[in-house]
Amino acid sequence: MKKPIAGIINISINNILSIKRALEFIGFEVIVINEDQNIDHINLVVLPGVGAFNKAMKTLNETNLIKTINKSLDKDKNFLGICLGMQLLFQESDEFIVTKGIGFFDGKIENFRNYDVHKKTFIGWNKIKFKENFFKEKDQLNLIQNKPFYFVHSYFANCKNNEIISGSSLNGTLNFTSAVKKNKVIAFQFHPEKSGHGGLILLKNLIKNLIQ
Repeated sequence: MKKPIAGIINISINNILSIKRALEFIGFEVIVINEDQNIDHINLVVLPGVGAFNKAMKTLNETNLIKTINKSLDKDKNFLGICLGMQLLFQESDEFIVTKGIGFFDGKIENFRNYDVHKKTFIGWNKIKFKENFFKEKDQLNLIQNKPFYFVHSYFANCKNNEIISGSSLNGTLNFTSAVKKNKVIAFQFHPEKSGHGGLILLKNLIKNLIQ
């Protein structure tokens, strides 16, 4: 049986190796996308990332990878954003300077420091309350609902549309968005590829639902 193909967008500040290994482990053939290219043969486009929002958007525009991302979104391809990759899908961020994002999701990326939070920079494990309709089958949700996932971020998505929110987590008294979903686009603030067995279960079941 032919393996499905995942294409990872490379913007030089991504954590490519970890997500590549995780996707290969759950059955994907993985290619790295370094420039704008035809994506018709790709089953899943992945946008990972760490670092600054404005630098990432600058790189996407300079390398024309923004065109690849927009083609993926326009063609309703299966798409996964991780950490900074999730944030880039929103309208704008106020990290360092106000920078326009891709704009697929309505909302703004804001700093934890402006809110009553326990950690201004959240590094570590946290639980996620996923919505019951996140997976097609309840048994799949039960496998991950109480498992911790790994986060590294100082900014979070303030969503304008609550309907896109698929999961949320707590930082102090702030209930922040940790997973979003719209059509075939899913994005996580946390790192499933660094979240051990729970992360692999999440990726496997999620992608199974997307690609079947």
